[in-house]
Amino acid sequence: MMPIPQIQPSVLQAALETLCAEHSGFDDHIKRLPFDWTDGGSMVGGDFLYPLFGADGADIDALVEHIYRSLVPFCLPRGEVGRITKAALASGDIHAIIGLGDRARELFVRTRGATAAGGEAGELLLFLLLEALIKAPLLVSKMSLKTNVNMNVHGRDGIHLRYSPELNGLVLHLGESKLYKGLAAAVDDALDSILDYLDNRTLRRREIDIVNGNMDLAGIPAEAEAHLRATLNPYASPPHPIHRVHSCFIGFDYGAYAGLAGIDASSLEAEFQVAYAKRAASAAPLIMSKVGKLPPSTRLHFFVMPFPDVAAFRKTFAQKMGVQID
Repeated sequence: MMPIPQIQPSVLQAALETLCAEHSGFDDHIKRLPFDWTDGGSMVGGDFLYPLFGADGADIDALVEHIYRSLVPFCLPRGEVGRITKAALASGDIHAIIGLGDRARELFVRTRGATAAGGEAGELLLFLLLEALIKAPLLVSKMSLKTNVNMNVHGRDGIHLRYSPELNGLVLHLGESKLYKGLAAAVDDALDSILDYLDNRTLRRREIDIVNGNMDLAGIPAEAEAHLRATLNPYASPPHPIHRVHSCFIGFDYGAYAGLAGIDASSLEAEFQVAYAKRAASAAPLIMSKVGKLPPSTRLHFFVMPFPDVAAFRKTFAQKMGVQID
């Protein structure tokens, strides 16, 4: 095995976290329900989240506006974004910065297709959660790779990387995003997709090759980059140990929102939290009852978010992107 350039774990962790985009306002737009997910042990965990509340309940318009702000770092390589932004600020001409947003939107719609754009809001939310909440920056900008017609980049909905002090090593977060009317159906589809991935060696090897050849590490210190490229080199013999966590965004319809009609705005969110805490207490065991279809060594993290109407969320996001869906 070739020696890996050494680096202090705290330095590596800090270097990776600096790669995360600036997600100001995240805590205002995406709330976290206090919930201790302990039954999953060390292999399964999760967060129960919900959109910010306005005077009349969940403010989906504001949520869509917030996640739309992540479109540029989601779609475009950070090195390119950094160069263009720096040059534009130095020259005092912001047109190039505006152009980044236009390019990201066009790329998103073109690669996803107009009819699917509403559903891909879940992928953008997953990206935002992994960067802002978990501090795991996007490692490969698959969206930008899809402009190459000769490159097959099907696979996980996102590939993120972080250093975990608890695991004393690097963690690859392999993303999976599902938006369904029902929670159980969304979880089933996510787990089936993960199982297909684990059973498909060709798909796994292709994913590894994509990571190895397209890591987006622009802006990271040289010592950290050298360490990461050596550690993530799939052709090292024997390969270096890397932890993998399948990170699943689960969005679903939640009828409790309708029951909040007429409640005073000052107590609206508190009333919702009470109902949602009960739903979380039943949802966590439900999810745990389903993960047994996967190998016991599979690490999983769920981001669970209820919506008043998933279809309406899809439609609102698609309209923000400038496309219409049924």
